[in-house]
Amino acid sequence: MDVEFVEETPIKRGRYTVVTGFAGPGFIANTSVMYIVRRAGFSLKAYLRSPLLPPMMLIIDGKPVNSFRIYGDERLLLIVSEVFPTSENAWRISEELFKWLIEKGASEFIAVEGSLRAVRGVVGYSTEGERLQMAGVESTNEGAVTGINACLMEKCLGKGIPWTSIFIPTTTVSTIDYEGTATAVEVLSRMFKLDVDATPLRRMAEAVRKGAERGRGLRGLFRRGGA
Repeated sequence: MDVEFVEETPIKRGRYTVVTGFAGPGFIANTSVMYIVRRAGFSLKAYLRSPLLPPMMLIIDGKPVNSFRIYGDERLLLIVSEVFPTSENAWRISEELFKWLIEKGASEFIAVEGSLRAVRGVVGYSTEGERLQMAGVESTNEGAVTGINACLMEKCLGKGIPWTSIFIPTTTVSTIDYEGTATAVEVLSRMFKLDVDATPLRRMAEAVRKGAERGRGLRGLFRRGGA
């Protein structure tokens, strides 16, 4: 098999809401979902092993872990991945992932997406309108779902399985957007009543902002000095 799911602990068949956090703009999705995993104490349930994924191992809390992981409890399965598969491989991976999740009892999918927009407002799309209301998110008629999320969304729509996308605005591409990450954490926390505090992320965002301002000030000083 070119896609293998290795269960760290047996996952009993149930009725799960699946939350996806794949790497993307501002690294908002994967960072926010992983933050919730650690703060809310979700345990590692399984990981995906496949030559279709770019090779990467991470060191988290002093332990090596796979780059494509599934955490959870009796009601939620949270998927986190830091790698960027090719478009062709994304289709193959999502096909096996969808099949595996449905076998476990997945009944709904919620995807977090970093959205490259200058407007600082969270919006979403959902086949189940109450999901957005629960999270305090305004519905939108426009947006782009990408990568594995797009593949999973197509399958959900074809099978009549509820799908929700949460679009978190960002202007950051290659570094972590801590402000956007904090917003995503707050949205998911409200949605699932997790009571996860995003204050440390807000502090980090403020520290990054001040550091950038100091950097701009120093560059301006050097330019004036060299004039």
